[in-house]
Amino acid sequence: MRGASVVGCTVPSSPLLTNPTLRALVAIALFTYTAQNMLNVSIAPLSRALDLPEWIVGAAVSLAAAAVTVLSQFWGRRSIAWGRRRVILLALILALTAGTLFSAAVWARAAGYIGAFAAAGAIMAARGPFFGAAVAAIPPTGQALVAEVTPDEGSRVRGTSAFSGAINLSVMVGSLMSSALGAWWIFGPVHATPIFVLIALAIALIWLPRDGASTGPRRRLPRLTGEDAEPEQAATASSTEPTEPTATTVADNASAGTTDGDLPPRVRWTDRRIAPWIASVFGIYFANGVVQITMGFLVQDRGGLDPAPAVSVTALMLLANAAGAMLMQLIVVPRLGWSPRTLLRTGMTLALVALACLTIAPSLWALAASTFAMGVASGMASPGYSAGASLAVSAREQGGIAGVINATGAITWIVAPVSATALYGWMPLSPFALALSLVALSCACAWWLLRRADLEARARDEEHD
Repeated sequence: MRGASVVGCTVPSSPLLTNPTLRALVAIALFTYTAQNMLNVSIAPLSRALDLPEWIVGAAVSLAAAAVTVLSQFWGRRSIAWGRRRVILLALILALTAGTLFSAAVWARAAGYIGAFAAAGAIMAARGPFFGAAVAAIPPTGQALVAEVTPDEGSRVRGTSAFSGAINLSVMVGSLMSSALGAWWIFGPVHATPIFVLIALAIALIWLPRDGASTGPRRRLPRLTGEDAEPEQAATASSTEPTEPTATTVADNASAGTTDGDLPPRVRWTDRRIAPWIASVFGIYFANGVVQITMGFLVQDRGGLDPAPAVSVTALMLLANAAGAMLMQLIVVPRLGWSPRTLLRTGMTLALVALACLTIAPSLWALAASTFAMGVASGMASPGYSAGASLAVSAREQGGIAGVINATGAITWIVAPVSATALYGWMPLSPFALALSLVALSCACAWWLLRRADLEARARDEEHD
């Protein structure tokens, strides 16, 4: 890929294409999230096949999202303090264990060895906080790596877009695998999950360099202290004026974090530098949660399909969504050269239109087209948010902001799956009405709050000058 021109200068191609460590990380994310997305595709029809209540689906995903929300910044900061390889290996071992327990619970319920209550509890625990806690480590670790090698706005947008696109590719692969396996055996995607995680673990063991290859080695894990439970004072002190990171300072700070025993600073959600970005993207993450968790039910109800064939059709719907996102993140966005603000505003506006069309889609074809458009919108808004929030903080805060970026989407999934499945059982259109309201609110924030933040930043710069 040739360099792109941004603000009159040539930006080199994304380091994700040339850096072997990041290539290994992308492969790990691909296989890990393929495993996760196979479960997302099949879990709704699976619940009906196992004669479990619909709310079990939402509860399992919500519990996983809660774990991701709580642990994202934890993992992001410790990927610097403990070492990235160590964190990823630990996460993948946990994910492998969780996937194996989930598979065992489904097998036992299908064979009649356990009742509905025991199966529901095991499925919610394994697919919920256990699996969620494990996969929470991968996005912040990846975001921190991207931030380490992308010093300016243009390359940051390209890097985050490429990494996000790789995760969206896992949605496509997971959808295809789930469709193929589900057509053969409805329980096939579940039992294949640990295999994909095992492949990711093998890649990490073989190709991820040992900690200390690029940063200072650590002989033992740092002992956790009370600061982990309280916001960092440094975040407050630095919240008034952003510092533009450079590749050198990022690497230096990362190295410092692994040699002096101190964890990188925590980034607060209320930080004035990033709060407008969070408010501007929150709605689309919630809407994506509603769409993905209800898609299996939409396919069955609007298409009149039974659970078994619904697995394949649901996979194709989510494949269309992932294809739209991946098209934007891997091909279109790197070539546009747009600023993070422009990407976010355009994506949120398109999301509002696409979600309105999906809400009233009368057929499976219309549903697929609307789902694809939602993917396109996400493929623009997500890298805009990730790059903008990352550029708003200092180099030493990149581990913390990576955790916040990952948790922003996860926190919406705490509420979205449970509320969507509960509302859908009451009135099928009600979860989409709620999602439309939140997308409209975030879209307004993207156009108003970010403009206000720009004006405030310019005023601070003028006062400083």
